[in-house]
Amino acid sequence: MANIPTIRSLARELGLSVATISEALRDSPRVKLATRQRVKRAAKKAGYNPNPLLGATFSALRRSRHTNFFGTLGLVDVAENGRPELMIFHREVAKGAEARARELGFRTEVFWLGPKAPMLSPARLNSVLQARNIPGMVLMPFSQVVDLSGFDFTHVAAVQMDHCLAQPRLHNVVPDHYLSMMHALERLTQRGYRRIGLCLEQRKDVRLKSNWSSGFFAFYRGFDREAGIPPLIDPAPGREQFLSWFRNYKPDVVVAHLQVVAQWLRETGVRVPEDVGFFKLNTTERTAPCAGLDLQPRQLGAAAVETAVGMIHRREQGAPSHPMTISLEAEWVDGPTLR
Repeated sequence: MANIPTIRSLARELGLSVATISEALRDSPRVKLATRQRVKRAAKKAGYNPNPLLGATFSALRRSRHTNFFGTLGLVDVAENGRPELMIFHREVAKGAEARARELGFRTEVFWLGPKAPMLSPARLNSVLQARNIPGMVLMPFSQVVDLSGFDFTHVAAVQMDHCLAQPRLHNVVPDHYLSMMHALERLTQRGYRRIGLCLEQRKDVRLKSNWSSGFFAFYRGFDREAGIPPLIDPAPGREQFLSWFRNYKPDVVVAHLQVVAQWLRETGVRVPEDVGFFKLNTTERTAPCAGLDLQPRQLGAAAVETAVGMIHRREQGAPSHPMTISLEAEWVDGPTLR
């Protein structure tokens, strides 16, 4: 029977130390890239298969002895209007990612995609990640869908957040917008609201694969309830358009991203919440106290990091053959805009 390849046999074959072979197979930046590639080729040719349980044990021992540096994870975002500045929701995602990465022995660093410095083109980002031996990255929930089919993912463990990529398809960490909408409508109904109106920016619904509007329609169609108010879904809902819709359909509560609609109502003499309730779909971005959904951005950032780190430990790189999605339901937040 043929001998089973081991780290020691690979070390003898390549004329390297056992420690170097071990580090190379773990993609440690302490080993030169050319040496890591040489070791991996030899391991693949020999049919070497690491013991994941043994590897995890030694990894834990290494973490207990060395607590200053374990590697860097890239948090990749797209600059809004050319400004490399994290939006409110993204700041919370980054905080959750940073905290969880630190617990797992990594640090995080933000990289920006964009046309000019300090932003990076996809090709330049690829070069930077390889040059700095950054083994994993999390693609933040971009406000618009981006095509990264030209980016070389073969050297990195990558996870996307929300449905931010047109191509390729990666493992995904998302808020469960559909189920969150369904459960929010259930609770609003329990509060006594009967004419629930939905107002959405079209791009936000489309980017999320229409999960907000789908959850709204499914709530009514699936439970023999009458949806008497068609949603207002527009590229940019304006004051007069919204007020016309409101006067026409007379909702007793408005569910929306735009908190300014509550101001529009008050300006016309409508009392919130005495006459009409308001429920915001993302309380992280609220501009005043209100009821709504907490999409739990810090937990989402932590889950994305956990997924990327797990891929690094399993040596999974590139676009997966069968992308998986981790979804997290939003939490209800009570507030003064509901009776």
